[in-house]
Amino acid sequence: ASAGIPGYVDAYLFAERVIPRKRALATAEVASTAAFLLSPRSSGITAQSIVVDAGMSINYFDRELVADAMRPA
Repeated sequence: ASAGIPGYVDAYLFAERVIPRKRALATAEVASTAAFLLSPRSSGITAQSIVVDAGMSINYFDRELVADAMRPA
């Protein structure tokens, strides 16, 4: 559904170039996080915000990274 958002596909491809591991987040990774949070192993985690974004939030809007990533490879 999000692919229908204008510019989403470009943003997704851009994200792969700027996140630290150079690979976009997979649906299975989000599902694994959810499964962990629903399991007894996460019993010590309460009322927290957990961001599952492969590190995209640490530099996604850095102006220099954006300019570099948008240059043709």
